[in-house]
Order: sequence, then structure tokens, then C-alpha cells
Amino acid sequence: MITTALIFVFLTGFFTISIISCKFSLTERIGFGFPIGLGIITFLMMLNDWAGGSITASSSMTMTLVACAASIALAVFLRKKELLTTLRPQLDFSWFNLLWLLLLIFLIWVEYHNFAKCMYFPTYDRDSMAGFDTIGFLAAQEHTYKGLSIFTGDYMPRMHNPGSCISYLPMLQFSYAYIYSLGAETSKAIPGFFFLAFIIAFYGMAKRTMSHTAAMFATFAMVCTPEMISFSSLSATNVLQAAMASTGLVYVCMWCNNKQKELLIFGALLIAVNHWLRAEGIVFGCTAGFLVLIQVLRKKVAWQSIIIPILTLIPTITFMVYSSCNNLTSESAIIAYPYWDGEKASTVFAGAWTLLTQLTFYGWAFLILLIAIIANLYYTIKERDNLNVLLALILSITLYYIVLYQVDYKWDSINNVLAYSAKRFMFCYIPVAWYYICNCKVVQLGFNWIEKTCGTKK
Repeated sequence: MITTALIFVFLTGFFTISIISCKFSLTERIGFGFPIGLGIITFLMMLNDWAGGSITASSSMTMTLVACAASIALAVFLRKKELLTTLRPQLDFSWFNLLWLLLLIFLIWVEYHNFAKCMYFPTYDRDSMAGFDTIGFLAAQEHTYKGLSIFTGDYMPRMHNPGSCISYLPMLQFSYAYIYSLGAETSKAIPGFFFLAFIIAFYGMAKRTMSHTAAMFATFAMVCTPEMISFSSLSATNVLQAAMASTGLVYVCMWCNNKQKELLIFGALLIAVNHWLRAEGIVFGCTAGFLVLIQVLRKKVAWQSIIIPILTLIPTITFMVYSSCNNLTSESAIIAYPYWDGEKASTVFAGAWTLLTQLTFYGWAFLILLIAIIANLYYTIKERDNLNVLLALILSITLYYIVLYQVDYKWDSINNVLAYSAKRFMFCYIPVAWYYICNCKVVQLGFNWIEKTCGTKK
């Protein structure tokens, strides 16, 4: 039953992408199918729970089948002529070369061991045991999320304090409740298949704008980021959110370059899933909105386009109303007015600089990114090459650390937040960094040379 359910979750996402457009490659639809399908199913689970429904195997399967059937029916209705044609793989190997094949073999080898580690070890990381996994398990046992016993003040008096797990965005918790309700012994299939899907999705996205070899190199380099791949086999939200936030931002940047509406809609959908995973993900929705606003002000697009990034907040706003109606709120830790604290600002800046220059956590990603920015400066100025991606990186990083500055740390110290939470949040920038590096014109020239001289391309 579990395997069948996960297949239908994938199909839900696969055909949802087809509803948006059939111009997305088969690789993109296969890669993003599972994350998007999971986002849709978990959102429906929350609505069902809100309406008084229960979290059981029968309700989970029924909801999945209905969502899958609806997405297929709508995709066939809207894209009937294109759908069957685009489901056939394009067998063009003129780009094939030995470097691409070697990178693929290494990528499969690394991900095989990572996936095996994820599936073999049960949940053991502290954050999941104290929150995500435990809440999902109990929701499946008690058949409810809003009425969980651990959310009551009598059981845990500090449950409504700032930073409490009661106010966490619940996509991952509902995901775990979903798979536990179907009889799973552990929840590790969710992060395992999510990260595997992300690898396929990232490669499919990257090869839209760069050569196959460059896309494979970017994917392999991203996967080999030390701390990120380590966390990908755990049961927390960080890597899953990074997958959605980074790719969503890149698709919005692609839209800025060619104005294909499906890219903006799809990027917004991915950012919405990112919002559904973690509250801090709002910085990516704001960044996307700023990028769209620039295009509107430059009169490149109609002003209505700004509505699309605003719609990414639907999951967050819906959960806020749901949690408020069901007493699932905690005391706010956000300082909602401007202020100046020089010591705190200095601490935040020092923490940001330490993380960006940390080779142990993120490998060479940020250092090579700096080199790529300098090397590509001529094309950035003359041809605006990769300018939107660079702007998105700088703006989203800046916004994140402004958010950290605006938080009143009542439950922990700012130093601990920078050392642990911020360290994991920086995963969001690794895929964007490697996309920028390998999409730079100076780097692309090198990869094009490899494909022409070492491959089958004439």
C-alpha cells in the first residue's frame, strides 16, 4: 500500500506540472512530481483535519486517489493534444561525452549510498525526535493533528512559548503522518525519495539553460556539498526546503529573461511549497516578488504579474488561520518595528560572514561562486549575463539575515541560532550558487568545448 500511495503522490505532482505547461521536460516533471504531489496531498490533509476528518489509511488513500484523478483529468482536458507527445522521451545524444558519463556514474554512486543510509537508519536527529517525526507519528496514531494530546497545555505547559514546534509549518509533519497512517515503520521514505527527486529535478532544470555536461557537473557538485548531503538523510525540513526554495527562485530568474509565463507560475508553485515547509522561506517569496516588480517597473510585463508571487503565501496564510482557529499558536518572537542594536547587528554580520567562508560545511561552493562572479564580470556588465540570479542570491541572503536581526531570541541565544539554524538555512543557496557558476558564459564556453571536442557533437 505504501508503494502504491507514493506512486499516486508522484503522479499527482507529475500531472499538476503538465496542467501548468507541457513545455517542461520529462526530466523536470519526473523530478518535481513527488515534491509537488506531496505538497498538494499534505495541504489537503490539513483542510480535511480542519473540517473534522481523520488521518487514517483509508482517508489518506482516498484523498490521494481523488487528487491524482483530478490532476490527470484536468491535464488531459487542458493539454490533450500536447500531453501524449511530450510523454515520449527525446532520444538525441549528440551532446554525449565521457565526462558526462563519468559524472553520472559518480552521482549515482554517491546518491546510492546516501539513499541507503537514509532508508537503513531510523529517525535519530534531535529536531525530528522532538518535533517533526514525533508529531507525525502521533497524528497517525491519534488520527488528528489539531487535537493532538501533546499540543495541550496540561501535557506540555511550554507548548505555546516562542519557538515551539506547535507553530511550525506542518508539511513535513503531515507527510510523516501520511506514511505512518499507511503502516510504515519509519518515515524515512519521505526524505529519501524527496532528495532523490530533487537531484533529478535540479538536473532537468539546469539543462534548460546550459549544456548537459555543465548541468551534470552542477548537479554532482551540489550533491557533494558536505553538510547538505549529510542532512539529506535525516528527517528535518532544511534540505527539503532548500530544494524547493532554490529551484523556485531559479525558475523565476529564467522567467525574468524570457517572460515565458509557465516559468513564473511554476517557480511560484515551488516557492509556495517552500513556504509550506518553513516560515523563514518567506524571504524567497519576497525575493521573487522583488524580481517581478523590477520587470513591472521596467514595463517588461503587465502589473498583474506581481499577483503570482503574492499567491505563494496561500499555504502560510491558510495555516495561520487554521492554527488560530484550533489554538495551535505560540507567542511571536518577531520584533515588528524598526530598531537599532549595534552589537546584535555586528553579531549577525559576523555569523553570516563565518558561514559564507566556511569550507567544512559547504565545500568550495561559495568560494568558487565568488571566483565565477569576478571571472564573468565582463559579460555580467555587457550582456547582463546571469544578472537576475546574482541579484536573487544577494537579495535573499540579505533578507534572511535581516529576519534574524528582527527576531527576539527568547528561547535560545542568537549565537546558537547562527551556529545551527542559520547554518542549515544556508543550504538554500548552494543549488543557486552552483547553477550560477555553471551557467556563467565563461564557464559555459569551457563545457561547450568539452562537448564538441570530447563528445559526439560536430
